[in-house]
Amino acid sequence: MPIAIFDMDGVLYRGADVMPGAREVLERLRRASWDVFFATNNSTATRDEYLRRLERLHLGGDRDHIITSAYATAHYLERREPRPSDVFVVGANGLRDEIRAVGIAVRRPEDLPGNDPPPDAAADGVNPSAMRRYLVSLDLPPPADTVVVGLDLHLTYAKIAEAQRTVLAGAHFVCSNRDRAYPVEGRLLPGAGTTVAAIEVATGARAICIGKPEPFLFEEAIRRAGRPKGEPVVVVGDSTDYDMVAAHRVGATGVLITTGLTEGRAVEHATGDAVPDRVVHSLAELFGLPEFAGT
Repeated sequence: MPIAIFDMDGVLYRGADVMPGAREVLERLRRASWDVFFATNNSTATRDEYLRRLERLHLGGDRDHIITSAYATAHYLERREPRPSDVFVVGANGLRDEIRAVGIAVRRPEDLPGNDPPPDAAADGVNPSAMRRYLVSLDLPPPADTVVVGLDLHLTYAKIAEAQRTVLAGAHFVCSNRDRAYPVEGRLLPGAGTTVAAIEVATGARAICIGKPEPFLFEEAIRRAGRPKGEPVVVVGDSTDYDMVAAHRVGATGVLITTGLTEGRAVEHATGDAVPDRVVHSLAELFGLPEFAGT
């Protein structure tokens, strides 16, 4: 059974908007006995939450065919020696929940040192020295043994400060992904890579990355499919630097679709593993490619 792995954000939908032809393409592939997987660098939601999103958008699928960077990060930590026992997450509850699901303790966001500044410190830009005095006066807990960073839409200076303190104390430093941006309705928003870069600058350390362009997400999909030798694997994604590189690292055909993150000159500037094998401008064009001939 051939395997198709789709990125989600920007490929099958943008925010709450389903991309033209997405439902029809997925249904046609399933009818033709393709094993269809979904893989995303987004770490804000659990696989169960993604399943509900796919159901709400009428895109089908099941939990076992969804691979997220939060899930992949949790299983990386689960297998690590020594196994973490106290994780500080800069990210969303979806990432925390996936790590807790493998039996690893995660600190609660409400326990963050600096979580409740007084009004004079909390006022944006009014009195920076008040925030500095507040942070310096805190009673700090022992640092966690691991820092995990994902997309955090409620990022604060206090979170970066605690991540900095913890990494400088010797904690293992991991990120779910390094995405620069992600597509939503009508625009792009900053991705997890923005926060990762800030903490790397603050500490001089380099985070271990779990999501694309690292191969783990696609390797997990192929493992679950029980791929027979020689069975084709096709990855459909919207990024040369992430999707295409990860596709080639697992020996898959990389199909770049220009509906998401791809900038106009991205293909022209791509080199090495970032060069796509195919380029399409809509999902419907997939069936004109030789990889999908007869589908």
